[in-house]
Amino acid sequence: MESWLNKLERRFGKYAPHNLTLWIVGLSGLVYVLSYASPAFLDLLVLDPEAVAHGEVWRLVTFLFLPWGGGGRGALGPILTIVALMFLYTVGTSLEAEWGSFKFDFYYLVGVVATIVASLLFGPVTNAFLNLSLLLAFATVFPDYEILLFFILPVKMKWLGLLDAAWLLYALATGSANVRAGIVAAMLSWLLFCGGPLLARLRGQAAVSSRRKRFGGSFSPAPERRPRVCAKCGRSDKDDPNLEFRVCDCEEKCRGQLTDYCIEHARAH
Repeated sequence: MESWLNKLERRFGKYAPHNLTLWIVGLSGLVYVLSYASPAFLDLLVLDPEAVAHGEVWRLVTFLFLPWGGGGRGALGPILTIVALMFLYTVGTSLEAEWGSFKFDFYYLVGVVATIVASLLFGPVTNAFLNLSLLLAFATVFPDYEILLFFILPVKMKWLGLLDAAWLLYALATGSANVRAGIVAAMLSWLLFCGGPLLARLRGQAAVSSRRKRFGGSFSPAPERRPRVCAKCGRSDKDDPNLEFRVCDCEEKCRGQLTDYCIEHARAH
């Protein structure tokens, strides 16, 4: 997959738009603001295959800008929407910085096309699963990235990723046909781009853990090397790592014992 992407990037990379997440988040925020003037406005943007068949082709694009979470109302609605969009921006820009614009755009494009096909075949599909696929990719690429859940509790992304995956599996098992199709379509990108690297990482960690269990108690740490000290002047290789030493075991001065002398006093000795 990686080599194939590299070939595509060399050929088409210059055409890849930059800061795609900024456009998605910005237009989503604008749609949320406009929905206050006319709540029914959101219904005109939903990816509804019957409406598309009747000529409302803009829905093939506008569903991407539906506010994450459905654009809730009430006192907390704007706050939650702003937090969700800020989080989406962090996720998207971080992935783009790590992968490059072409790979990130291609990841998103695969999910968008698959979601449109799923909707045309099975019924209306929301953009929420696309956003969740980005979250899952972010958790896969940056598992130790830490966020403040509810602005209080520090949580690593790998745990949010596992929670996201668990919820998607539950929805896949209990949801309607169009919900299942939407989840499978959105997760196609994650499987293609992140499934292989994640599996390789887990295999590597399992192999390291296995070796540690097998050999962990068999070896003791190597003893610290004793510094060499000149018996004449007291200088050691800790004082000067480049200091050269010679060993003497003469009976006259060293009494047959191995004794270190620096190069200067070895010659005199």
